[in-house]
Amino acid sequence: MNPLGRTLVRRALQALDGVRGLERLETMPFRDEGFGFDRFGLERETFWAGYLAVRQLYRRWFRVRSTGHENVPREGRVILAPNHSGLLPFDGAMITCDLLERLDPPRSVRSIVDHFAFALPYVGVFMQRTGQVPGTTRNFADLLRQDEMVLVFPEGTRGIVKPWRERYRLQKFNVGFIELAIEHEAPIVPVAVLGAEEQAPILFGSRALGKKLGMPIFPVTPTFPLLGPLGLIPYPSQYHIAYGEPLWLHREYPREAARDPGVLQALAQKVQARVQGMIDLGLEVRAGRAPASEWARTLRATTTVTAAANGPAIPAGADGRGR
Repeated sequence: MNPLGRTLVRRALQALDGVRGLERLETMPFRDEGFGFDRFGLERETFWAGYLAVRQLYRRWFRVRSTGHENVPREGRVILAPNHSGLLPFDGAMITCDLLERLDPPRSVRSIVDHFAFALPYVGVFMQRTGQVPGTTRNFADLLRQDEMVLVFPEGTRGIVKPWRERYRLQKFNVGFIELAIEHEAPIVPVAVLGAEEQAPILFGSRALGKKLGMPIFPVTPTFPLLGPLGLIPYPSQYHIAYGEPLWLHREYPREAARDPGVLQALAQKVQARVQGMIDLGLEVRAGRAPASEWARTLRATTTVTAAANGPAIPAGADGRGR
């Protein structure tokens, strides 16, 4: 963004949110490596411009409601581990916008994104300028070393392309984020997102056609491809986001545990069970079958979630302890 563009973004923020609103965003941690960019390509003014656009969806289209912000660390490295759904990654954008609005001081969220997205013309550059990073282990580790708040979807693209009949059923979590959490002593905040499944219900999809088009899957929804590109516009389903109490795995497991596949797999299953338990109870609350206070209670790590309680035991070999 050129100097004039940066000035216009600042003026727009000041006009919409006042001087204090601009000053608040300026407290957001930012490592300028020269010319207004950090080492991964984030440009603060482009990030703010994206925020101004996304928050219209956040406030008016998806009408986001959220809880559990006290569980998100205000400083230091942290990994956010939410469920993933909805075909297009509006869930990540809503989490980013929510934490930018609700945390004080505000923090930028650095999303780990699949490589195919950065190959798209113009889209890749915009994603870099707004803080998103190609999904390599080195990038992930470097972000944690810089004490960033990193958003990773442990389900990967499997979450966003699952059919409607499997809605709110988590796909198998990858283990990479567990390994990095232990190695770099980063807490994991489990996150439950409700509403993204309804924004783009996938009736069925073709992996073969998707592969030819450079996509994980070619989806068929009630409106796509029937309405062409317009069919990809998400339905205005209301979002509910909940942040659980951090899991400090590195306090229970030595660094050597990050090299034990059995430990990593079992811990990934435990985190998955926590997120699934939060989702299940959130659905009960949304349907009016449980009080909202119950969802708040399940955000505490000390609460025993049935799914987690029935999960596999952590193998001995680290320190023999599990949660």
